[in-house]
Amino acid sequence: MCKSSSYNMMTLVRYNRFVSHKLDDSRPRSPQRLLDRSYEGTVFELFSVQQPLEIEIGSGRGRFLLHRAARHPDRNFLGIDYRWRFLREGVERAERHGITNLLFYKAEAEEVVSHLVPLDSIEVFHIYFPDPWHKRRHHKRRLLTPAFFKRLHERLKTGGRLELATDNFDYFIAFRRALVEAGDTLWSNTTEQRNQRIMDPGVQTHFEAKYARWGRDLYYLELVK
Repeated sequence: MCKSSSYNMMTLVRYNRFVSHKLDDSRPRSPQRLLDRSYEGTVFELFSVQQPLEIEIGSGRGRFLLHRAARHPDRNFLGIDYRWRFLREGVERAERHGITNLLFYKAEAEEVVSHLVPLDSIEVFHIYFPDPWHKRRHHKRRLLTPAFFKRLHERLKTGGRLELATDNFDYFIAFRRALVEAGDTLWSNTTEQRNQRIMDPGVQTHFEAKYARWGRDLYYLELVK
């Protein structure tokens, strides 16, 4: 992909197929761009209107962000996921409802956070129900490592928040251990709750609603920088 000063392509997912278009920022679309290490811009430059930014890592079908973006037109929202079939649904719903402050980006979260998100810039990171990788030999694949917690902390504004949720108690304990290893004193405030969302309690993600119907315990953690 070209530098931020000369974007020339965008990739939209529509009708279960890939369609490439010339980029036209005047069109009220919700693009998700393919991450390319040659891209030298930031996530903020993906938006035509500059506003405070919230990022959901593992946004899936975009259910949570669609509701939140509609409620908060004075903020921008970015959903990051690597699964085309889910991103397509989020893009189509955003277009159908005319939500222009929400974009979806197809990429690995670690790559975006490390290379495209400036330090001290993000209002909120949302990470809900990441894959717990149950088997011990797969634990190294888990997203929420001490190193990743540090990267997220560095990129939040002062007073910014990291919102986490899981239905897996063992993974919740792993969250807390990783935080201690990363330096839990970095955070000015920490809140834990069970079966009660801390932020925006009236909105649920796809998995959150499903697990609640199944009667699973849900574990929430909010960290404030």
